[in-house]
Amino acid sequence: MSNPKQNIDKQDVQVFDAATGENNTYDLKSREEKERIIEEDVRKHWDIRAQRPDVQSVMSTRHTLEENKRATVEGQREVFEFLEGLVKNKKVFELGVGIGRMTAEIAKRAKEVVGNDISPVMLERARQNLKDFDNIQLLLGKITELDLSPKSFDLVFVSAVLMHILNPRELRVTIKKMQELSDKIFILEHTYNKGLTSSISKYSILRKIEEYQKLFVPYRLNKQKKHRYVGDNFTLMLFEKI
Repeated sequence: MSNPKQNIDKQDVQVFDAATGENNTYDLKSREEKERIIEEDVRKHWDIRAQRPDVQSVMSTRHTLEENKRATVEGQREVFEFLEGLVKNKKVFELGVGIGRMTAEIAKRAKEVVGNDISPVMLERARQNLKDFDNIQLLLGKITELDLSPKSFDLVFVSAVLMHILNPRELRVTIKKMQELSDKIFILEHTYNKGLTSSISKYSILRKIEEYQKLFVPYRLNKQKKHRYVGDNFTLMLFEKI
C-alpha cells in the first residue's frame, strides 16, 4: 500500500512514497540550470531514490505505487511488442538498469544481458531482484567507464535514462559509446510535448523527438511509437546505423 501523499513541492505537487530524507525536486529549474547540476549530486539523488518502495524508485512519485505498477506492466507489453524479433536469443546491453524492472523482461527473451548503473544502492536492489537469472551481468559505473568490446551487442536498450543525463557533453559521449557497442539502439523516453502542464523533476530534461534524432546522427530513427505512462507522454524509438 502506498504511503499517504506528501506535499513537498512549492507547486503543490502531490508526491507519493518519497524516500526518507528525500528533498523536493519539483522546483521549476530552467534547462540551463539543470545542465549545470554536478555529477555527484545526480548520483546522490539516485542513491536516495533507490530507497523508495518497489517501482517508485525508478518512476515518478507524482503517481501512486498501484498506478505505476499497472503502467509498468502496460509499458513492458508495449516495449516488447515494438521490439519483436530484436531481443529473442540476442545479446543486449541495458543502460541504467535501476532496480531491474526492464532487465528481467529482457533476460526472459535474450541470450545474454549486460547492464550498468551509476548508483551502487540501485544496483544492489537490481542484484536482489534478478538473482534467479543466470544470463545477466550487472556492472557499476557509467557506460563510458566500462571495458566493453566494440559492436559486441545486438541491441542497446535504454528505458527512461537519457532524460536524466543532464550535462550536454555527458549525453553526447554516452550516445557515442552506445553507438560503438551496437548498430541498433532502442530508447524509451519521456519526451517534450507542446502545452506540457505536469511538473518535472529538476533531475529530468524532456527533449523533443527531433533533438534525439540530431543527437543520434549518423544513426537513423527507423521506427517510433507514442506511449502514455499514467498520463505522461513517452516515445519508443529504434535507431539503426545507416
